[in-house]
Amino acid sequence: MKKRKNGQWRRIICIVLAAVMLIGLISSALIIMVNAASSKEIEKDLVALREEQNQLKKEANALQNEISENQKTTQTLIEKKADIDRQIDMSRQTIENLNAQIQSYSLLIANKQEELDASLEEETELNAQYKTRIRSMEETGSISYWSILFGAKSFSDLLGKVDMIREIAESDQVMLKKIAAMSKRIEDEREDLEQQMQGLDAAKADLTAQQEELAAQRAESDELILQMAAEYAAMSEEYMDYLALEEEMSAQIKKTETDYFNALAKEEKERLAKLNAQNNNKAPAKTGSGSSGGSSSSSGSSTGGWLYPLGYSVPITCAYGWRNHPLTGKKNWHTGIDLGAGEGSAIYASKSGTVTSATYNEAYGNCVTINHGDGYSSLYAHMTNYIVSAGSYVKQGDVIGYVGTTGYSTGPHLHFTIYYNGGDVNPLNYISVP
Repeated sequence: MKKRKNGQWRRIICIVLAAVMLIGLISSALIIMVNAASSKEIEKDLVALREEQNQLKKEANALQNEISENQKTTQTLIEKKADIDRQIDMSRQTIENLNAQIQSYSLLIANKQEELDASLEEETELNAQYKTRIRSMEETGSISYWSILFGAKSFSDLLGKVDMIREIAESDQVMLKKIAAMSKRIEDEREDLEQQMQGLDAAKADLTAQQEELAAQRAESDELILQMAAEYAAMSEEYMDYLALEEEMSAQIKKTETDYFNALAKEEKERLAKLNAQNNNKAPAKTGSGSSGGSSSSSGSSTGGWLYPLGYSVPITCAYGWRNHPLTGKKNWHTGIDLGAGEGSAIYASKSGTVTSATYNEAYGNCVTINHGDGYSSLYAHMTNYIVSAGSYVKQGDVIGYVGTTGYSTGPHLHFTIYYNGGDVNPLNYISVP
């Protein structure tokens, strides 16, 4: 009678414990996987690049509308060339943006593929572990959890078997949830990878279309240059306009340089006045100690020599001084030297100084002027684009832009002028050709 009661209590305890065990298994936590930080950073960059692309499209549309309005009026060839230069520059920016997108997409796809391969490998390992577990149960015989519980010989044996079953069941549940989560993760990663590959294909298609548009724009630019050469006899008025633009640029450089030195002189005068006031309030032994404080003296603006403005030696296609203009055939004064470098070649600051202008001029195209603070300035013209801004300080050898054929130009080259006190001088007296 006593044994029968013990058996009934044992069955009740088993049922209760089994129920508690099953309820606990239901609340097992899922393992959450997160993407690598590098992928998130690349995706953030892509978002910024796509926003920039949309902005460039808006600017390109606005430019096209402006050019369409310009074409309704009588335009000189110089004005038409200026419009084409602006279109080419817009295409260049768009192509740079698309190339950056393609590079980011390629990096992101490589990361995503690596993440997917790692997930597939982890899934294979989990499946192998689970199959090993099932195979082990089959080899030891099909024994149910209930038969194990009811086979307990004592209460302490029952508790041990309950713990063992709980651990096995929890392990199985965690394993199954891991496999399910991994399958979902792989599915998401595959969809993400496919989406990024579609984005890459779209960027490549946009790039091809933009490159074709750029080729058409360059062909139109070349046609305008040929028209300039073929019709030079009828371009006297336009040619005078061109000379006026050159003279205007030289006058602007002279004025900017004068303003610059006036500002320096004023600053130096204020500094000396402040220094004198300080000296008057201090003992004589203290005088002379402030000579290095806060000065903007031009003595520190120059490196002392001039650097060849290109990274390699190129032919001088047009020398300094009197020449027959290549477009008009008319004799005129050439204020600098033309260096026949390839389009896109880096242009270097020939000497340290402050950028006083970085702008587009119909004669010089995209151009940069640097004031060197010692009476000298230098001009770099016909760039595809410049990468400095007015007011910034550049060191000798810094890249300031790239060789192009913008403005009144017959082909890719760098027009390089050196000014002293506002007047042009022969650059070959200052730079050494490598």
